[in-house]
Amino acid sequence: MPCRVPVLLRAVGLIVFASCALNVDAQAPRAAAPKADTSLVVSTDWLAAHADDPSVVVLHIDRSDSAYRAGHIPGARHVAYAALSVDLSGIRVELPLPDSLRALFEGVGVSNPSHVVLTGPPLMVTRAFFTLDYLGHQHVSGLDGGFTKWKAEGRSVQQNAPEVTRGHITPQPRPVVVAQAEWLLGRLGKPGTSLVDTRTEGEYLGTRERPGLPSNGHLDGARRLEWQEMFRDPNEFSPKGLDDLAALWRERVTPGDTVVTYCTVGYRGSGSYFVSRLLGYPVKLYDGSYEEWSKKNLPLVKAVTPLRTP
Repeated sequence: MPCRVPVLLRAVGLIVFASCALNVDAQAPRAAAPKADTSLVVSTDWLAAHADDPSVVVLHIDRSDSAYRAGHIPGARHVAYAALSVDLSGIRVELPLPDSLRALFEGVGVSNPSHVVLTGPPLMVTRAFFTLDYLGHQHVSGLDGGFTKWKAEGRSVQQNAPEVTRGHITPQPRPVVVAQAEWLLGRLGKPGTSLVDTRTEGEYLGTRERPGLPSNGHLDGARRLEWQEMFRDPNEFSPKGLDDLAALWRERVTPGDTVVTYCTVGYRGSGSYFVSRLLGYPVKLYDGSYEEWSKKNLPLVKAVTPLRTP
């Protein structure tokens, strides 16, 4: 039980009692629990119900258009994954300039009021989501189960590309969602930032190389998460349930922290960026990721950062 200690206040001649708590942590303010944004994922039922809504634009993201030409959701437009990134100063998979992104998305019929629904392989969808999130587009969702689920439910399928009226976008870039190396360097090992490394165990520990890029460890304090742990199907956008995802994040993120996700080039890290947004966490993607960090000869560690015990 708390004790009560008499304190003499000479200035006013009063005796008051100050409480001394035995458990300081119990009285410390707690960070508010994040609130999930379920609008970031829509169901096939929802999409079918909005099939005639001209403000809904379905984008099929993939490396090539071969799967798209074999069959896609009626009205869907193909976007080549390669168009979502550029190489900058030897660093791969970096965000293109806003004007380039504007031209890309306007060309497939996206306008400011459009509700963009993304379908395709999980990480291509999440990279497209991150790109549109950076561009400042307000309404973007992934289709749960994607075209695989749509087709399995016996819904109509289209093979020809639809006629598209060019859209109009006013970009509102949000550099706040992109972590920079110098910003991150000053926050390593300090409260307020939780790092999620979305690479393999070998890359994380520095015991295995990827083709063309050796790995010497990870950023100090980063906790590892395999991207496959976030999705039910590795071939189709299909995030696991909120409870399962929230459990993964509680093991890796300190309450109240900003999440910073990274991988090798910002591809796998886009998956943990999306899930952080879905769960309601403040989040940045370190777009340069390990490739840039290592080329800058910034500090790395090999010791495992233990998971949290919530």
